[in-house]
Amino acid sequence: MKKAVIFTLALTLALTGCSSGLTIFSNYRHLEMIELVRTVTVDSSEDGVTVGIYGTAGEEQEARMYEKSGPSIGVAMNELTLRPLGREAILSHTENMLIGEDLAKTRLDEVLDYVERFSEMRLDTGLLIVRDGTARDLVFGLAGEETPASDVVAGLDRNIARLGRGYVFSCREIAASLAQNGCALVQCVRGEEEEKLFEKRGDLNLAPAGMAVMRPDSTVGFLSDEETLGAMLILGKLRSCNLDVPVDDAVLTLSVDNVKSDIKPVFSKDGKLQRAEIKLSLEANLVSMDGLVDVRTRDVRERAEKALSDKVKSACDAAVRRGPALGFDFLDLGGILTRREPIAMEDMGVSWKEVFPSLPVEVEVESVLMRTYDIIDPPEISGREEGTPWEKLTDSLRDS
Repeated sequence: MKKAVIFTLALTLALTGCSSGLTIFSNYRHLEMIELVRTVTVDSSEDGVTVGIYGTAGEEQEARMYEKSGPSIGVAMNELTLRPLGREAILSHTENMLIGEDLAKTRLDEVLDYVERFSEMRLDTGLLIVRDGTARDLVFGLAGEETPASDVVAGLDRNIARLGRGYVFSCREIAASLAQNGCALVQCVRGEEEEKLFEKRGDLNLAPAGMAVMRPDSTVGFLSDEETLGAMLILGKLRSCNLDVPVDDAVLTLSVDNVKSDIKPVFSKDGKLQRAEIKLSLEANLVSMDGLVDVRTRDVRERAEKALSDKVKSACDAAVRRGPALGFDFLDLGGILTRREPIAMEDMGVSWKEVFPSLPVEVEVESVLMRTYDIIDPPEISGREEGTPWEKLTDSLRDS
């Protein structure tokens, strides 16, 4: 009975937060004693690597950057979390890791290895390569009095797939691609000195800089903006983007979305793989127009659709050609074709590595201009047979 009373008293003290310090949480820490890390940077240095952590301890405290060098990421991180902080770094909130280009060219595998082995790091942490500079300098350039660098990087992470400029793959996605395909795509960024959007922010703006193609130990090349757009279209990573297409003396800005990709192998009668076919279908809406052209006519709309299809096809063709040029199937065409026709791919008599460099790949694109957002558009020239906004409104009111 006495034991039960003592246990109840101890539990009550813990639950009420008594000044004795008792708590039911074994890992409880006061807010002022922790540093919530959101961004980690890794660069090459004379000592091996320089690791930086960037985060904020609370809403009323400014974000801080701490650095430490060492022969490896693990050693530098251990020194970093023990000595200069005065508080405990919590890495489980890390959103992105920024890697300097010099380190990415030779030791990128160490970054993935550290994330995989260190239990506090999340595998869904986004990985970015900083071109034309170091990750450290980029983070310092982005930070301002009222703008944490982590907020800028997180904003790019959320929106880049909507710009047609790339996709921030997580460490998990990159590691899986390396294991299955022997290569992976990694988003690249750079800092640009442009006019500030507002005061009290950093001197640099963050801009996408294409994609890097990496093998298990290093990067092997970089994709241009056009090749990056094509890769995102083929891989189905493009959410939406605006593309400019010329029609007569005008330039139409079209918002592209609802992209669907169909990739299949074509075999000869004797079972040999003849080519791969990539068919893309997409929809577009008119956003703006520079110049004068009557988009209400069927002829103009069809020419706009063809111009858009040609532009998308050019980007996809560029991405397809880049793979054999680098010697790596970063679009995972081999895996996609095998999943589509596993038996035929297995029985074709040669390995994918032998076929890949010279395999013809045909790209076909079908574009449909859905709306021009012009209320005088008659239904018969719209991409879909639907009434004008006024007709739909009156129908809705009548039905209600």
